[in-house]
Amino acid sequence: MSIDNKYFPLNEVQFKELKERIGEVNMHLPDNMLGYVWNNFKLISGSIEPQPCGCSSASGHWIRAITALRNWIKEMEKNDI
Repeated sequence: MSIDNKYFPLNEVQFKELKERIGEVNMHLPDNMLGYVWNNFKLISGSIEPQPCGCSSASGHWIRAITALRNWIKEMEKNDI
């Protein structure tokens, strides 16, 4: 990827998709989004943690991932001004 890409490590299309999909997440993270959320979390955070299960005992991991993605999206938008 080019270092001129303001959405690095994503590209603009991936950023817009992430923003839209994360915006749809409320109190419940659908099972079909687990891999998508965790892979993007690892990508932006540099984490090498394996994906946790989708059960309630792993909710802290998922809250951390969603929060990190939302904060990263906000930061990217703030830098875009």
